[in-house]
Amino acid sequence: MNLPTFEEYLATLSAVAPQSVSGDPEALDLCRSAAATIAGLDPLDRESLADAVRTEPELLPVFAAAIGLSQERFKTWLQSEFSTAGWIVLGRKRSGDVIAALDDAFDLVALLREQSQRQWTWADVLASVMAPRQRAGSAVRQGRDLEDEVESVIRLLGLDFEPRTRFDGAGGATAPSDFAIPAGGPAALITVAVKGFDSTGSKLTDASREIEEMAKVRKPSQFIFAIVDGQGWLRRQNDLRRIHALWSRNEIDGLYNRASLSDFDAALQLAAKRLGLTE
Repeated sequence: MNLPTFEEYLATLSAVAPQSVSGDPEALDLCRSAAATIAGLDPLDRESLADAVRTEPELLPVFAAAIGLSQERFKTWLQSEFSTAGWIVLGRKRSGDVIAALDDAFDLVALLREQSQRQWTWADVLASVMAPRQRAGSAVRQGRDLEDEVESVIRLLGLDFEPRTRFDGAGGATAPSDFAIPAGGPAALITVAVKGFDSTGSKLTDASREIEEMAKVRKPSQFIFAIVDGQGWLRRQNDLRRIHALWSRNEIDGLYNRASLSDFDAALQLAAKRLGLTE
């Protein structure tokens, strides 16, 4: 693809994860059903949750959302813990194991007990949205949403990867990577940075420095891609310019955002073929 100018790239930035308080009706019905099920459990413990999931395995992604995992992250966690991302089968056949693992890792039972006893109001929702900590948490979740989309592209190509790791570059130097393909460390052939921010601050400068570090240590045989999006970059344009300059100098192999993920898909396919990772 032709390299867009900085101004052209800037014009394609979008909010990382637009939020809506309404949600889709199907998801709302599922959440209402899950809330009613949880409220009806006495006692609310691992055993009763496992029994509920065995009958209604679709409760599992709702529990995942309650502890802050998106659907894609939940799938990744299940794959890591149980060597499968199929929560329906796991819910029916291994509900006790899944609930125990969720409770060990995320304190699920205590969280559900606490929240199910609260009487939530519209004021609670507004306060949650306005709270500085909640905004910070939302920024993290938004970044993860963009990571989920990138991870989906990688998975659909059938590529092995290691998330949130470091890779070995030239002269034994290392740099961080949000996705290393097929693995991190000395095995990394393709590295991907994903930096989505709707809020602004020094973290955007840190993100641009991280991508510069990746470009600095890369080997000639390695591919480096960056996916950068979010309204926060509109107020940190100098940081974004530095990343765009890396692309214009061919120090990284591509700079993309949500609007150009199809271009990233095509570039990743080409890189994987050149490296012999796919046919």
